[in-house]
Amino acid sequence: MWLGTRIVKGSGKPVRLKVGYKTPESLLSELTKSVGRGGVRIESRRTLPAGTRFVFELRAAGVKEPVEVLGTVLSVSESAPGKYVLHIRYEPPTAPNRGLDAVLARIFAAPETKRKHPRVPLNVRAVEESPGSPDYRLHDISRGGVGIDVEAPHLPRHVKVGAPFTLQMKLSTGMLKAQGEVIWAVNPTGEGAALRPRIGVAWGKLAPRMVDLLDSLVFLSALPAPPWIARIAFGENAG
Repeated sequence: MWLGTRIVKGSGKPVRLKVGYKTPESLLSELTKSVGRGGVRIESRRTLPAGTRFVFELRAAGVKEPVEVLGTVLSVSESAPGKYVLHIRYEPPTAPNRGLDAVLARIFAAPETKRKHPRVPLNVRAVEESPGSPDYRLHDISRGGVGIDVEAPHLPRHVKVGAPFTLQMKLSTGMLKAQGEVIWAVNPTGEGAALRPRIGVAWGKLAPRMVDLLDSLVFLSALPAPPWIARIAFGENAG
C-alpha cells in the first residue's frame, strides 16, 4: 500500500519524488502498473514546465535499497485553482538495477513465497479477443503459472476449471507464448460479491525458449514497451 510522497527539487537538478510503500509486493505491483501504462499522473500544488525531469525514489519497508525510475513531464493541466495534474512519462528501469534486485530478493525470501517457483506480483492488463469479453489483469506470474483478476462482476461462462489457456506478450527480447490450463476459478457471491472473480492457471510443458522469456519477465529483466497488454485466450480459442 502507498504511504506517501515527498518532492525534493534542487536548482538545475531533476525533481526527486520519494514514494513509500508498506510492502515490496505493493511497490512492485504499482511500479509494473505505472510502467505498463507508460507513466503516471501526479497532483501538485505547483506547476512545472514540460520537459522537467523526475527521479522517482521508490522505497518499501524492509528494503534498504530504493528503486529509482526516471520520468519526464509531458504536460500539465490545472484541476482547480492552485492545483495541478502533472502527466509524467516513465522510463522503464533497466537491468541491472540494485533496487529492483533487492525488492525481488525480499519477495522471494518471504516465508509465504518460498515455493517451487518464485511468484512476482505483476500488474498487467490482459485482453481476450472474444466479443463481449471483460478486461483481465495479471496479478502475479511465475514459471509455474499465473493468477488473473477478472474486471467484471462474474466469470465469463467459457472460463472453467480444466479449460485450455494461452498467454501471449511481446517482450523486449521476443514474443512470449505460454500455454496451460485453468486449475481454479473463484466467482465471489454473497458478502464477498464486491470482490473480483479470480482465475489460477498452471503452465503445461514449455519450450526452452519460452522458459527463458518467462524467466526474463518474472525477474523483470526484459520489460516490454508500454503500453503493456497481454493477450489471453481460453477454451477452444487457446490454440
